[in-house]
Parts: sequence; C-alpha cells; structure tokens
Amino acid sequence: MIEIIKDKKILRITPFQRENTPDIPESDWIQVYVEYMLPEIKIQYQASFTAGELNLLKNNITGLYMNLVKGKIANEIVFDSMENQLNLIFSPSLRKGVLLTLTLRPENSAESIIVSDCLGMDESYFPALLSGLNEIINWPS
Repeated sequence: MIEIIKDKKILRITPFQRENTPDIPESDWIQVYVEYMLPEIKIQYQASFTAGELNLLKNNITGLYMNLVKGKIANEIVFDSMENQLNLIFSPSLRKGVLLTLTLRPENSAESIIVSDCLGMDESYFPALLSGLNEIINWPS
C-alpha cells in the first residue's frame, strides 16, 4: 500500500487483486483502490495497472530519490497509467524536494470528473513510497 500524507491531504493506493498473465508477469494486471482525501472532499475508486508500468515507475522514482539524496539534479518523472485513471508528475524543486502533481479520473469516460492537485514532498517520503510500490508490484494472485 502507498500512503502519502501531506498536511490535510492523503493519497492512498491499496492493492486488492492480481490477474496473472501466464509466462509474462510484467503484463499482470493489479487492481487497486485509489483514495484521495482533502478537507473538502473524499474520492474513492478502483483502478488497474500492469506490473510492468509499476516497475518502470519504481525504477524512475528510485533514480529520482538517489539524485535527491546525492544533491544532484533530478529529472522530472511523468507517469500516465495505461487506463488513464491516475497520472502522476514528480517535478524536482529547488529545495531538495519534489512537487507531486496528480490527476485522478475515477471513470474512463469523457464525462468523468477530473481531480487535479499538488503535494510537496521531501526525500523522507521516498523510502515508504518505494516500499509501497514494491508491495503492490509483488501483490499475490
């Protein structure tokens, strides 16, 4: 599970099911609950990701985290999920941190509401974020 808490904002991504693809684990679909809570609103919906797209995100975030720790310039990471229900942009900031811009689309239709917001994160968030991604990627069948 991934849980990012910043002030009164909470982003939580919890796995609940995995659909195996025989002989191609990177193509397994992992179903999750996405929750985003603000003081004014609470959004909850189901989304799906492939293990491969989550592995790529984990590798990119690992590189970003290492650059932050070493004080090097980090590259922006853009994650657009295959089903376009969750989009994340990790933009390095000048203060040894990252601005996480998220876009949530509970439904895949054109009439779905779209929620966009930003969270500031420093390097202390990354170990738990990477651990949570690893847990989701390795979620059992």
